[in-house]
This record gives sequence, C-alpha cells and structure tokens, in this order.
Amino acid sequence: MTTQVRTCPKCAQLMWLKEDQYEQLDEETIRGKCPQCGSTVRFTLVSQGDNAAGPKMGH
Repeated sequence: MTTQVRTCPKCAQLMWLKEDQYEQLDEETIRGKCPQCGSTVRFTLVSQGDNAAGPKMGH
C-alpha cells in the first residue's frame, strides 16, 4: 500500500499516514492513529469508481 491521506473524523485535520503508520484489518479496511489528536480511526478503502486510485490532485 501507499501513503493514505484522510481527514480525521474526530479533529477534522488531514492525516498523512505512511505504510508503517496504519494496519490493514481486511481487504477493505485500515486502522491508524491520527498524528494530531491521537484518536484511533478506521477507514474503508475505495476499490471501485472514480476515487478508487486515490485523490487526484493537480488537475
């Protein structure tokens, strides 16, 4: 996996989680710790549709 960029649901700050900063629970779910507030959060990975390859920046 690569770096995951997500918004923390607790503090609303962006989290840039490198591969060693999160754990994959199953094929669709990852768990990590927010570097700003320290909350443990879970995210579902998008595997289909326009956002499946991650954020599209610079377009």
